[in-house]
Amino acid sequence: MKTPDKKLNRLASEKSPYLLQHSTNPVDWFPWSEEAFAKAKSENKLIFLSIGYATCHWCHVMEKESFENETTAEVLNKDYVSIKVDREERPDVDRIYMDALHAMGQQGGWPLNMFLTPEGKPITGGTYFPPVPKYGRKSFTEVLGILTGLWKEKKEELLEASEDLTKHLKESEETRALAGASEISSPGSEVFENGFLLYDRFYDPDYAGFKSNSVNKFPPSMGLSFLLRYHKSTGEPKALEMVEETLTAMKKGGIYDQIGGGLCRYSTDHHWLVPHFEKMLYDNSLFLEALVECYQAVGEAKYKDYAYDVIEYLHRDMRLQGGGIASAEDADSEGEEGLFYLWTKEEIREVCGQDSFLLDEFWNITEKGNFEEKNILHESFRMNFSRLHGLEPSELAEIVLRNRKKLLERRSQRIRPLRDDKILFSWNCLYIKALTKAAIAFGDGDLLREAEETYKFLEKNLIREDGRLLRRFREGEARFLAYSSDYAEFVLASLYLFQAGKGFRYLENAIRYTEEAIRLFRSPSGAFFDSGIDGEVLLRRTVDGYDGVEPSANSSFATAFVLLSKLGVDSEKYLQYADSIFSYFKPELETYPMNYPYMLSALWLRKSPGRELAVVYSSQEELLPIWKGVGSLFLPETVFVWANDKEAEENGEKFLLLKNRNSGGGVKAYVCVGFHCELPVSDWTSLREKLVED
Repeated sequence: MKTPDKKLNRLASEKSPYLLQHSTNPVDWFPWSEEAFAKAKSENKLIFLSIGYATCHWCHVMEKESFENETTAEVLNKDYVSIKVDREERPDVDRIYMDALHAMGQQGGWPLNMFLTPEGKPITGGTYFPPVPKYGRKSFTEVLGILTGLWKEKKEELLEASEDLTKHLKESEETRALAGASEISSPGSEVFENGFLLYDRFYDPDYAGFKSNSVNKFPPSMGLSFLLRYHKSTGEPKALEMVEETLTAMKKGGIYDQIGGGLCRYSTDHHWLVPHFEKMLYDNSLFLEALVECYQAVGEAKYKDYAYDVIEYLHRDMRLQGGGIASAEDADSEGEEGLFYLWTKEEIREVCGQDSFLLDEFWNITEKGNFEEKNILHESFRMNFSRLHGLEPSELAEIVLRNRKKLLERRSQRIRPLRDDKILFSWNCLYIKALTKAAIAFGDGDLLREAEETYKFLEKNLIREDGRLLRRFREGEARFLAYSSDYAEFVLASLYLFQAGKGFRYLENAIRYTEEAIRLFRSPSGAFFDSGIDGEVLLRRTVDGYDGVEPSANSSFATAFVLLSKLGVDSEKYLQYADSIFSYFKPELETYPMNYPYMLSALWLRKSPGRELAVVYSSQEELLPIWKGVGSLFLPETVFVWANDKEAEENGEKFLLLKNRNSGGGVKAYVCVGFHCELPVSDWTSLREKLVED
């Protein structure tokens, strides 16, 4: 990452792989710091702020073209104070300036390059700037020259414009959140149908997925989870069809690594063929959770197989010593996007031998290729390949598996893309949630142990002595105050493990960090700020409900509050907190619910009559058939409490579901609605009848 014959700049002392990538640039970079702003003020210079992340392709392009260029660096060092920010470490900084760019009417993306006043107020900006005029854009040096001239000649006008923009940014979110709570008015149940109709409108009947972007297709995993819930409550067959076809299309498409497993960030076409090759932990976690839920809902083994394939990839390539999970893998290797993942027909023939004649057709391999004269492997969507070739499905699976192993071994000899090995709190929690759900659905205790290992890694390395969560861990350093999304996902990860039967310490953690999050992040309106009251003072505190590539903190907190209430923990208080969030985002949920799929699922849980299942047992052996049976079902409206006799006795006064409950020396399962319980049953067959009845 560092080149010995190049002079190091200030970024060399940072831990972020992204900042370290720029540590040998001739640009006199600062990390985000008081020192940088003080220099800009004392020298009356504009700030050039560049935000990106380690696996960002266009960030690499701009670095090579501009930030490694001595002439460009000379201009930046003379006229600007330059700051580099890793957006994954500082999402609060990124969000402010991305919103500023959007307010200017520009499309966002990374790298995000902004020009600021010495006080950090936005003037103008953009994403990628080319080194010479092209793509209808001025060159980067031209832009630098124009801004320098304006700062000298029209400084007051620039300052006035930056003041107006800053005021707009502050009023659009922070002012609304600080205005105080209004009368709670939650969205009606019609938002679920409206959400379904929007998904149906944008659905691609040819290749599945949703054409909500004119060019790209992003993995819609949170939307698929909502559609599964909608199908469960309405029986709408189209909702389930969209889920199954989209999951299958993604798994068979070029967006999925057919040899090593793992989902790429998005497809650059509507056919799921040519991906943006970087792999992100959050995408794979959400994809895994949707696969598991689909398996529970329909019982088809292929979704279980798909899920295990994702898990195998993450454990092989992303799991770090101690149980933490790395953030991402780059799209580029050897300076070329996707090179690591591409194959020629000749290579396939060499590795796979006689099998290659079948596999050429299975993976659509040609001499010409489909990307840069090479092949992105993908299966044909909807084709029943084994039937067409007179093979049993098991025969085809065996051929594919043995050749995947051969090709993976051959590929391991190539230069790998960079792995961003920083450990981010919320992203690891997303994986804990998905892995816990997989463990329950598949009755796999090993997966549950691995989920706990990652959880314990976070507890050991990313919780300060005073209990404050931290955002990022790398090379022994924990840094940056955690954001509300980190707290929300940690609470949910705790609740998932508790509901998987791993003990009351997880419920206690969920309650403890929920209360701490309320203190740190909750606004007078009831919505949650992204940053805490103890965080750095920026231009504004952001409030977000949009479920983009990962759930928003407000969506996850709403889910957590409803779960806590349904478990009988301060039910009225937490329901009120959930309803405050739903009320705050009511206009958005009613206007464009497709942008809020995780919040829609939380609202669905809130409005569902729901059930509680309390299982008290004397031994793990007695419990296991019921634990596995319950896990195999799709029961998103049900909350679970598992307790041995000792735990039931110790917690009976605190939790109504356990009051005066015991196993009678075996297992007793209580199915309850609103904490009114039926007579207990002691075997899986009887319990299943109660759980699946309408």
